[in-house]
Amino acid sequence: EGLTVQATDLGDDTFKIFVSHRWLSPWWPGAGFQPPKLDHRPDGNDEGHPDRAGHPKYKLLVAALQRMQADGWIPKDDGKVVIWIDFACIDQDGENPADELNESMIRLVGLCDMVVTPVVDDEWPDGEDWEGFKSRSDMEGAVGGVAEGYKAKAWKEYWKRAWCLLEMLYAANVPFSLELVEERGFGGDLLGFVRDKSVRPHALFGTREFKLEEAPLLLAPLKDDVLATNDPSKGQLTSENDRSTIERHVRELLITNLVRMREIPRAVSEYGHEDVTDVLQKLADLHEEQCEFSRALECYEQSLEIKIKALG
Repeated sequence: EGLTVQATDLGDDTFKIFVSHRWLSPWWPGAGFQPPKLDHRPDGNDEGHPDRAGHPKYKLLVAALQRMQADGWIPKDDGKVVIWIDFACIDQDGENPADELNESMIRLVGLCDMVVTPVVDDEWPDGEDWEGFKSRSDMEGAVGGVAEGYKAKAWKEYWKRAWCLLEMLYAANVPFSLELVEERGFGGDLLGFVRDKSVRPHALFGTREFKLEEAPLLLAPLKDDVLATNDPSKGQLTSENDRSTIERHVRELLITNLVRMREIPRAVSEYGHEDVTDVLQKLADLHEEQCEFSRALECYEQSLEIKIKALG
């Protein structure tokens, strides 16, 4: 549709949002249903689609962005806000679209300022799972915070999907820089959150928030054991062709987590010097783009030290 732009063409003051979501109309042979026939897909091909008839997810996403703009969380100028969403930014006609992400997840997630997950919930407010957890304070005060307290079945399904888990865990583990938050247009409660938590914010906006005209909910920082208990490589996939890609990313994610915890020797011992230096190089490049040059230099030095040791 001519709406996509190259990341290299974006200014430093552009606010970038990664949309992490579960497709509402997946399709595969024998699935028993067809994706919605949308105006922008006149070919009518039998392919999956992230939304469904009536465009409920699209409406949620637009409402979330508009609410964040109204509350001063993100820039009010639409020209300063861009989103990355798989359906628009990955070639869906390739043999295996997931292959496009093989070498780019660290940079892709790292360059984004926040993650937004729209949750289409057909059972709000009468679903039995919502009983006792309908208020914002109920969810935020639950054990595990919003991640556990948000009772929409669609949110629970999100936690079962391999790609959703992977995206969420990358967002939590790939470095987030505070250097450019004001230049990018962070404001209001969102700015307070990132300054307090020093993490890339992950906002949830579902049918509940839309109906009640509430702001998105911000997830508490994920604990280090989340990856162990929610392994994306064991998650559900529409196409098993993606499994090997997920497994490669999980390996990269585990190394990234060890680097974040400054356990470089352990990372080399468990995953080998080549994979660790590859991750360090990607992190160094990311830190440079985040204007954190001392951290970039540190990654380069760690990578060089590992290579020298490997040569004996």
